[in-house]
Amino acid sequence: MSEPAPAARLRVIANARPDLSTLVEHVLHLPPLCPATGNPGPGSTLALRYEAGPGLLELFSLDSYVDAFIGHPVVRDMEFFVQTVAQDAANALGQPVTAHADVTFKGLRQGQRVTVTATPQGEASR
Repeated sequence: MSEPAPAARLRVIANARPDLSTLVEHVLHLPPLCPATGNPGPGSTLALRYEAGPGLLELFSLDSYVDAFIGHPVVRDMEFFVQTVAQDAANALGQPVTAHADVTFKGLRQGQRVTVTATPQGEASR
């Protein structure tokens, strides 16, 4: 039996106070996603930012979601990873999400910053 797509792991919980203007930012410390290189390197983060509506991204599902990309056969570069995360989160919430990654790389003398803003699309969006 195959593993579900990473997006299927994202959960949304009810916002107890949708009447209040609430800006949410989740900051995730990224694990090494590539088994061959060990990248991204230590200290790499991904922040997801959105205006809370009727739903909020559930914390534990975010960890499980990111872990689903460890050794992922399709998402092979950080730009595509950040684009995918932003789109999946926007679809789950049914509202725009900005994803911002600060990435370090083992074996390179450089880092990378990637920022993507996605709006809901397709059937998955509410």
